[in-house]
Amino acid sequence: MTVLETKGLRKHFGSLLAVNGVDFSIRKGELKSIIGPNGAGKTTFFNLLTGMFPPSGGQILYKDQDITGSTPERVAALGIGRSFQITSIFPELTVFDNVYIPAMRYYSKEQAQEKTMELLEEVHLADKAESVASNLSHGDKRHLDIAIALTCRSELLLLDEPTSGMPPEESARTTQLILSLKEQHGYTIVLIEHKMDIVLTISDAITVLNFGFKLAEGTPDEIKGNEEVQKAYLGGLDDGIRAKASSRPGSKAARKEILRLEGVNTFYGESHVLHDVALRVEEGEIVTLLGRNGAGKTTTLRSVLGLTPPSSGSITFNGDRISGMAPQAIVNRGISLVPAERRIFANLTLHENLELPFFTKGIPAAEKRSQIAQAYNYFPALEKRRNNRGNKLSGGEQQMLAMGRALMGRVSLMLLDEPSQGLAPIIVQNVAEIIREINDKGMTILLVEQNALLALELADRVYVIDKGQIVYQGEAQALLADRKLSQSLLGV
Repeated sequence: MTVLETKGLRKHFGSLLAVNGVDFSIRKGELKSIIGPNGAGKTTFFNLLTGMFPPSGGQILYKDQDITGSTPERVAALGIGRSFQITSIFPELTVFDNVYIPAMRYYSKEQAQEKTMELLEEVHLADKAESVASNLSHGDKRHLDIAIALTCRSELLLLDEPTSGMPPEESARTTQLILSLKEQHGYTIVLIEHKMDIVLTISDAITVLNFGFKLAEGTPDEIKGNEEVQKAYLGGLDDGIRAKASSRPGSKAARKEILRLEGVNTFYGESHVLHDVALRVEEGEIVTLLGRNGAGKTTTLRSVLGLTPPSSGSITFNGDRISGMAPQAIVNRGISLVPAERRIFANLTLHENLELPFFTKGIPAAEKRSQIAQAYNYFPALEKRRNNRGNKLSGGEQQMLAMGRALMGRVSLMLLDEPSQGLAPIIVQNVAEIIREINDKGMTILLVEQNALLALELADRVYVIDKGQIVYQGEAQALLADRKLSQSLLGV
């Protein structure tokens, strides 16, 4: 029996095509995983299924009933439960009350009490029913979130990165819970997960999304050996840019060290994300930090900039300790960040977005004009759009604007977080060429990128991070040449 089916499902956000004609189905009792690089459209797909976003086209069928465009309340009432990447528990309530309150919507008072305890048994939290939710471990909080998702008489359970941010022992415990929900309790499960060892172990079938399209579908063995899937994860440059890259000197001579991290430990609440991270960046380099989703890449960048301050360890920039400083003070020393979300101001024009960094840096007007002119020189397409508001720009234009803005104001180190995320391949190639040009003109870059081959072909040196720890460091070309090692390290 087919429980859920989509036909040609589409979702546009302005000019960005996030989900493009996806056909998908899952049978009763099946565990089907959805995988793909950052920006592939996975969470958007979940949001369409659960009524969080209205589709731009296509159809959603649940047990042969058309639920296209239904509200989240109706979708839940039909028996589709969903957990989120960020847990949605009430931290000040007890574990019992977190489940009992939503259960009251679907059951009588007595039934809700019985159902609450039944669900807490299923997720192995019955012995913690009277505990305050904020006192749970990170893993138990995610298990509580799953119990909440099951209160709506769920038959179909959608799990969005349930092991995100977990250490290995909690990931293993959560994996066993997911299997027990399927095998012992009979739930049909759709799983979004970036830890490929988990996906390949527990899935009956796997669907791969890339740039909003369904790239591949099949058994774990079929997906594991699929060259198109490996290409989507590892990516790469086109021949023209690769030729330019290969014409550069092979390895830069040792230069002044510009950034050093030593023994950096960073937490999100109770979750220990970075474990004694150590890395260095020399002046004029492109250093890339690679790893699976949830490995700690973005947290490393945020730690450098003071947005998520490390609890211990040392970060120095140009020989001065910056760990413990406020983010604005770090930025004013010459470090900029291009966030994965781009974070441009939608209600300001493109030109006004470029001017913003100068308000806090006290740079003379002539120098400001010169830097903005240089940004337009790097990104000629932007000058034609200089008077367009941020919300009228395409995804590629927004990425170029975010990079151009990060160049403003005497910057000597740029932190680049997933610059290819959500961009069409032709735009990715353009962005890659600009990264190379910016670096050739003297900008030092620390690059986080899901497209591993792209990053390795651009970078001088590479660090690989896994579960918050640096597990490999070396020359980028050496890792690029060892395809087996790169696939092993990056989980493909």
